[in-house]
Amino acid sequence: MQPRLRHGIDQWSTVLLFLSTFISRVFADVQFLTPKAGVSYSAANPLTVTWQDSGTVPTFADLSTASLLLCGNTDPSNFLCFKPYLFEAQALSGFSGTYTANIPVAAAANGQYFLQMTSIIAAGGIDINYSDRFNLTGMTGTTEYVYVDSTAGPPRQYSPATTPTASNPFTVSYQDQADWATKYAPMQPQPGTTVTASTASRQYPTSAISAIFKTNTMQPYAQTTSTMSWTYTLTSVINEASPQPDPSANGGSYVANKQKKRRWDD
Repeated sequence: MQPRLRHGIDQWSTVLLFLSTFISRVFADVQFLTPKAGVSYSAANPLTVTWQDSGTVPTFADLSTASLLLCGNTDPSNFLCFKPYLFEAQALSGFSGTYTANIPVAAAANGQYFLQMTSIIAAGGIDINYSDRFNLTGMTGTTEYVYVDSTAGPPRQYSPATTPTASNPFTVSYQDQADWATKYAPMQPQPGTTVTASTASRQYPTSAISAIFKTNTMQPYAQTTSTMSWTYTLTSVINEASPQPDPSANGGSYVANKQKKRRWDD
C-alpha cells in the first residue's frame, strides 16, 4: 500500500474512532469523561473518575443521591458489578464532577471493565449511566472477565416515576408529560349532532421537537404509551328478517344487457 494512502486511512480511522467515542457518551445525563475508552489503567494506582452534566433530563439538580460501581462482562451478553461500591448514596454536588477510586485489585484478573453510576431521582425513579470500557492491569484475582468488541459501555437505563399527579392524565398536554415513563394520548371525542363553533381551534397545543429533546439522546425516555378509550359506545342488534330465496328463485342473476341490478345481486 502506498504510504500516502495508508496515512489517509489512518487519519480517517482516528476520526471515526473519535466520533464513535463521542456518540457513545452523549446519550446520558451523567456523561463520563474519564476513564477513557480502550485506555489501560494500573489497578495498583487510584483511578481518577470524572464526569459532567450532559444537559439532558434529568439534570443533576433533579437527582438526590448516586452510587458508583466497577463492572465487567462475565460473557458477551451479561455483566456483573463488584461490591462494595466505589461510593454509595451520596449527592453528586459534593464531588464537583471528580472522584478518586481505589480499585479492588483482588476481586478479579486483568481485563476490560466499565463504571456504573446509579442515580436516584428526587421525584421518584432511577437513572443508570455507564462509562466507556477501559482496561485494568495489575489485578491479582483469578476471576476472568471477557472482552467485547465495542469499547462503548452498556446502554443507559432510565426509569422515572410512572405515577402522574393529575387525576386524569389524558387531560395533561404532551409537553407537561416530559418526565413520565408512560405517555397518555387522548382519543378524539365523538362529534356532536350539531355544529356550534364558528371558527376552528385545536383541542390540544402543538408540540415542537425542540420542546421534547434539546440534545441528541439517541433513545426515548418513555417506555410505553397509553391511549384513551373511546368516549362513546356502539350498539348492534341481530337482523331477525327471514332469509330470502336465492337469486335463481327470484328471476335469475344479473345479466349484462339489463339496465339495473336486482337488490339481491349487489
